[in-house]
Amino acid sequence: MKNYHNTIWTTVSKTYITMNGKPVLYYWVRNSRTGVSGWIWHGYLKPIQTYKRTRTTPVAHKTYYTTDTRSHTFRANGNYNYWTFKANHDLKNYRNTTWTTTHKTYITMNGKPVLYYWVRNSRNGASGWIWHGYLKSRPTSEASLVSRLQVAPRAQQIVTVVQNGRSTATLRLWQKNANSTWQNTLTSSSRIGPNGIGRSHEGSSTTPIGVYHLSFAFGKAARATTGGMSYRQIKRNTYWIEDIHDKQYNTWQSRSWANNKNEHLIDYTRAAPYDQYQLAVVMDNHGQNNGSGFFIHVRNQWATAGCVSISLGDMQRLVSRLGRNAYVVDVQNLAQLSNY
Repeated sequence: MKNYHNTIWTTVSKTYITMNGKPVLYYWVRNSRTGVSGWIWHGYLKPIQTYKRTRTTPVAHKTYYTTDTRSHTFRANGNYNYWTFKANHDLKNYRNTTWTTTHKTYITMNGKPVLYYWVRNSRNGASGWIWHGYLKSRPTSEASLVSRLQVAPRAQQIVTVVQNGRSTATLRLWQKNANSTWQNTLTSSSRIGPNGIGRSHEGSSTTPIGVYHLSFAFGKAARATTGGMSYRQIKRNTYWIEDIHDKQYNTWQSRSWANNKNEHLIDYTRAAPYDQYQLAVVMDNHGQNNGSGFFIHVRNQWATAGCVSISLGDMQRLVSRLGRNAYVVDVQNLAQLSNY
């Protein structure tokens, strides 16, 4: 029996075996998974509700989200005549993610066929059967997606960077209103890494996908107007440490000297096109082991080394509005906002 966990046994015949002078009921059973059969003591059998379902058929892949937090996806178990509901993944653990349909089946319940979809989750590939009524069309509004971000409750501003070309993206600043709705207050065309947005590492020239706190602004000027975010002036001894063997890796430091694996920030405050750090904001990925020195900064005519760049005017407007609870979300497409 240890080899037949989570399978169904169907009774076919019965007999009574006399033990210690008493008749004991045994059933002849057949297993739903392999057809294995044999006699079994009735006490080992627990009655369950089984259902008939149609054969699985492929469907066009469509993406949905679900707002239900009480139900589950269900495992593929039992054959077409003896299917049971066995919970697989709790939907409450998959808020703000999307589900993609790949197959369908109809399960007969109370004499009526009920549509179920086989779905796969965008976050970790979790899969299972789900009642079609729990699936809602994915919201197309970026404002709706921003409001559903996991970071939204604790953020005051959110910057979305959505890739739209090999090394280009659209940057939008979203401001939380008093009623917790989100308003787009700045839109800017931007350049990103030559390898686009994705999984990054040191030297990958890829803008890191995901959510990052915007920790502080910095630049050439002694002071800058912000919405509450702290600001630091670049000095001649200011470096961003990008040597992975340095104990101060991926941090702002004041040093008399640092090797050429590190970034001497003042070198990028000169005349265009070397004025990227005339004004910038730190995307704080400290401790995430996906590279170093990721900023939103002033744009020139080239792709970045993994940062996000916008025009000087838009950079000034962005910094003037950013407070302490500001975050950036870098994604390859709008749908991926549902993952964060």
